[in-house]
Amino acid sequence: MFHPLFSRLQIELDIWLQAGLSATFWWRDDDAVCASSALDRLISASSEAGLLLATIPKQADSSLADAIASHAHITIAQHGYAHINHAPRGQGLGAWELGLHRGEQAVMDDLAQGYEMLSGLFADHLIAVVVPPWNRIDPALYQPLQQSGYCGVSAFGSNQLLEPVSGLIQLNCHCDPINWKTGARFTGTEKSIAMICEHLQSRRNETTRLDEPTGLLTHHLDMDDESWDFVSQLNQVIIEHPAACWCDPKQLFNAKP
Repeated sequence: MFHPLFSRLQIELDIWLQAGLSATFWWRDDDAVCASSALDRLISASSEAGLLLATIPKQADSSLADAIASHAHITIAQHGYAHINHAPRGQGLGAWELGLHRGEQAVMDDLAQGYEMLSGLFADHLIAVVVPPWNRIDPALYQPLQQSGYCGVSAFGSNQLLEPVSGLIQLNCHCDPINWKTGARFTGTEKSIAMICEHLQSRRNETTRLDEPTGLLTHHLDMDDESWDFVSQLNQVIIEHPAACWCDPKQLFNAKP
């Protein structure tokens, strides 16, 4: 039984169906480092959707590799290097690991080391996509990323360009059901549905790219029962509605097998 507020999403999807359009979705989860009961729950919940699991190289261990090894729907992306803030504090800049506060070379060296770590753990599950901690990355890093062999980057919020530089695909997320300001609690069904519907409407009205899939962002280590319940219902609506579908992250980023 769906929460009554999901009717807003179902009505929006009905409009897509009547217009002959397909509402594409994708799912990213951040901050993976090791096996846990929360990870098991995430793996099960995403089995019909596909998942990009953003993993912190410096903290990741073999238990995570073992936990996902037999699950073909899980794809690993690189969540920065150590998830450490390098921006000067007290200046209102927010937290940045992938800024230019240390210089480009230091950032790229960290990312190269991190990718090597993940390659040793995850083999065929890993794709060359960078997910910046705190969803912040300096655009000046896009060209060096592409030149270093990365195929994609993912942050948060709509972006007008599929490829900010040639050969580097950017696909962001648009709904985070956690309110971080209140101590990692569910932000509520109404607000979460609104984030999804607003992005779908902007796609349909072409105020953003129609082909930009609507992204769900979760953090399995920080989710409460209400968050899990919302994600479960959202997943079911997308699976059941004829105008909606989940997309495979590997295909979205044109990642090589």
